[in-house]
Amino acid sequence: MTKSAAKSLMPIIAVDSVDDIRSFYIDKLGFDHTMGVVGKDGQFDFVTMVRSGAKVMFMRSPEPMPKNGAPKAVELYVEVDDVDGYHDQLKKKSVRIADPLKTQWWGDRTFKVLDPNGYQIWFYETTAEPKPPEGVKIV
Repeated sequence: MTKSAAKSLMPIIAVDSVDDIRSFYIDKLGFDHTMGVVGKDGQFDFVTMVRSGAKVMFMRSPEPMPKNGAPKAVELYVEVDDVDGYHDQLKKKSVRIADPLKTQWWGDRTFKVLDPNGYQIWFYETTAEPKPPEGVKIV
């Protein structure tokens, strides 16, 4: 049996307001709008966006989303060409950085932001070889 890799993967994430989240991702994070569908009420039902080849879709949730402020189970891990430069761009746009720039043991330089719905978005650039902590084995 031959294994095949997925051609691409686009998470579909439910939110209360697709319009609001679309504005955040485009205006603050620099994603590009690729397609959307506007419902009968004039609000987006769903929208797809892309940045550096990373695609994400947001859809209007059929039920109100919980507002407890806790981070959501879904996290996005988005590769960018110049993570330090991108970090500086977001700071200039007053985007709150949830985790600061740092080089992780797995070799990626990362920082994290929370979108208005509490979803965590990691931005990264691979800058080094992995150096696992003692007792951690890469397989």
